[in-house]
Amino acid sequence: MKMVMPKMGMTMEEGTIVEWKKKEGEFVEKGEIILEIMTNKVNIDVEAPESGYLHILKTVDEIVPVNEPIAIIEKTTEERIRDLIDIPPATSEHKEELEAHAAPSVTAESPVSKRKSEKILASPRAKARAEREHISLETIRGTGPEGAITEKDVLQVLEQREMAKKSGEIIEKKAVEQTGIEIEAAEVIPEIRTEKPVSTGPVNASPLAERIAEDKGIDLSSVKGTGLDGKITKEDVLSYLETRKPEVEGAPVIQEEYERAGEEIEEEGAKEEIPEKIIETEKPLPEEITEKEEIPEEAGEEGTPVSREPPEPAPRIQPVDIPSGKSIPLAGIRKLTAERMSKSKREAPHLTLGMEADMTEATKLKTSLSVSYVDILVKAVAMALTVHPLLNATLSGDTIVIRDEINIGIAVARDEDLLVPVVHGADTCTLKEIAKITKDLITRTKGDELTEHDVLDGTFTISNLGMYDIEFFTPIINPPEAAILGVGAIQKKPVVCNDSIEIRERIMLSLSFDHRIINGMPAALFLREIKTLLEHPYRLLVEEES
Repeated sequence: MKMVMPKMGMTMEEGTIVEWKKKEGEFVEKGEIILEIMTNKVNIDVEAPESGYLHILKTVDEIVPVNEPIAIIEKTTEERIRDLIDIPPATSEHKEELEAHAAPSVTAESPVSKRKSEKILASPRAKARAEREHISLETIRGTGPEGAITEKDVLQVLEQREMAKKSGEIIEKKAVEQTGIEIEAAEVIPEIRTEKPVSTGPVNASPLAERIAEDKGIDLSSVKGTGLDGKITKEDVLSYLETRKPEVEGAPVIQEEYERAGEEIEEEGAKEEIPEKIIETEKPLPEEITEKEEIPEEAGEEGTPVSREPPEPAPRIQPVDIPSGKSIPLAGIRKLTAERMSKSKREAPHLTLGMEADMTEATKLKTSLSVSYVDILVKAVAMALTVHPLLNATLSGDTIVIRDEINIGIAVARDEDLLVPVVHGADTCTLKEIAKITKDLITRTKGDELTEHDVLDGTFTISNLGMYDIEFFTPIINPPEAAILGVGAIQKKPVVCNDSIEIRERIMLSLSFDHRIINGMPAALFLREIKTLLEHPYRLLVEEES
């Protein structure tokens, strides 16, 4: 069965693989912790949904959207072998049936022969891969739309071939035990042609690297990849060629031409046209590019004619020389924060409004009730959201979803990391209850004791930098929320009150909001509502009593 990235909360969109507790191919029990993921900057243990053998699809540090497969938990070895050779469980009826099929006088139409008379649906990539690996499409069961064969189906057959090879003796023994009929290994294991080198499984290589390997008769499984996740690039294949010291005199010309053509071919599986003609050199060479090559859209402007000669490669961006010093890896919570903030600024058009509020009365309330400014702000924001619910929304595709719950996140620094624990149902809590919850959350944040419940399903965030003497800043929205409130330092200022000058405690508030969801006027009214509640804080208590 497929194991997917679990959705741990309403607002969770993706998770990062932190650690696999079990190894590839290891047997796992249902309910056993096999994986650790990170979401919203908190690590979560994930249990196996079923018992079986683990096949890992996503590696450590990969970011995976929710509900996307991260692993496959396969059946037991015996059941898997039975599936590969289609041998039914050992019963007398099945035994008689197998004996009848084995008799020379009986002929039966196999599923393969039936498919020969039908039109086989397959994707272009599947056809190319099957032809390259010398696999007949008639022997592959498609899993695509209307039974079409996909490239994944072809790769699965390659994997099954390798397993069948390794399990040949087990298969033969199993068949004899169940049917009493000796089955030759050649009858079980599909015949593999050997005109060209065939890899023992799917090889992670770029299209150009595959073409060069095919031209030169190289088995890619013997080439070590230096690309992303061990991907084999054209440079790896050319380096392998040099180590073998080919006898073809024109080898340097081949390398030069491949490099020129390779600049226009995307390493991530972009479509590629195989050249048909050859440029003559001192000795006939296998292939050279002379006709038009299909260049990805990113390579040129729309409507620009493509030259018959591959264009000159663009100058490579050289790494900037950085003075020697301490290097800090972008990993873990730091990496997750960077990715989430980049996504927020990239996707959500930010607009920030600023407003000054009087905190003189709020300071008196803070002292009398022994609560913090953060507690007062959480209560004020929660009450303002009940009046302006659009600020408590999120964007899902082309739909604005106004959340039923009001869950206020509080940005808390822990060493060099930034976490956002959540006060759930803040609008239903009294000021005293909020004070108790925030104190507990901040303590557990500092001690690295937060759970997934503590950081999930936030609907609005407060970021307070006042304790660092910051007067005003423009906070970045915490996705997928619609807005965030920035809070500056409280300062004593001379203010005109009733035609007289008084020294009052003032604070600057900054509201950043997603302009796709909220326009300027609703945002301004929401910010003014917060200002009013802070300047008349006893309304927070009146609301509780009512």
